[in-house]
Amino acid sequence: MSQPPPPPGAPGQPNGPGYGYPHAATQPDFRPTAPPAGGPPQPPPGGPAGPPQAAPPPAAAGPGPGGPGYGYPQQPPPGPAGQGPGYGYPQGPGPAPGMPAPFPPPPPPGAGGNVGAALGLTLAAMLGMFLLYGFLTGMVVDFEDLMKEAMENGDTEIDVAQLTWLAPLVGGVIGLPAALMARGKVALYWLAAGAAVVAMLLGETFATAVLISDASDGAKSAFEIFFEDFSDVWEGWTENSHGMVWPLMALAPATALFAGYFLGGTGSPKHPVPHPPQPMPYR
Repeated sequence: MSQPPPPPGAPGQPNGPGYGYPHAATQPDFRPTAPPAGGPPQPPPGGPAGPPQAAPPPAAAGPGPGGPGYGYPQQPPPGPAGQGPGYGYPQGPGPAPGMPAPFPPPPPPGAGGNVGAALGLTLAAMLGMFLLYGFLTGMVVDFEDLMKEAMENGDTEIDVAQLTWLAPLVGGVIGLPAALMARGKVALYWLAAGAAVVAMLLGETFATAVLISDASDGAKSAFEIFFEDFSDVWEGWTENSHGMVWPLMALAPATALFAGYFLGGTGSPKHPVPHPPQPMPYR
């Protein structure tokens, strides 16, 4: 006589499922029984075995049956095709090892194409420097005192002190826009040097007009004398120029060229060409 099968263990026991897992149903005993003498074999208890049943659908993720155990992080629900993970979830993996990454975006254009702005600022600096040079000379030199001193000494010519030693400052200011805004444009460097020469010549002439206006007690303004009697003012300045005026004046274009070549360079700014990353060796 056969013995009945032992009952299944209780949940949480060594022979039972772990915490949070569903309990398996008790399976009937399918052990065949001995057929009677001379008869066909008896079917197992519970009727004949039918066709195999389909597996049950997977349960939803969660702490209950079918989900991860207690203490494990919950998995996000699957989103529609082509949509990335939601906010707060880790992003997908990057390119596989050995595969080239996409090229970075091209760098922005450098400060080498502002030729028009550099030219405009250079001309504006030339105009401003020759006016500033003339007014500054009129503020420093007292023409009336020079006339009295010449009359006391019996001199027929008046020796007017000139501020030609400011030529390097004038050239540096005029050459700065081309050096910073049109780097590599050598033609603009030389244009700035020519503008520095013009600024010094016009500045010396305008300074003479300022001194004449002060000597006449403002009968005519310096601008009227400069534009109406330009040839006379130019002749008066060239006659009063000393031997060191011209070498000092040459420092203006030299400084403008130095500022262009030193700060701007001679070549157009080039950006590094991005190279694709090399595949990583496998270890």
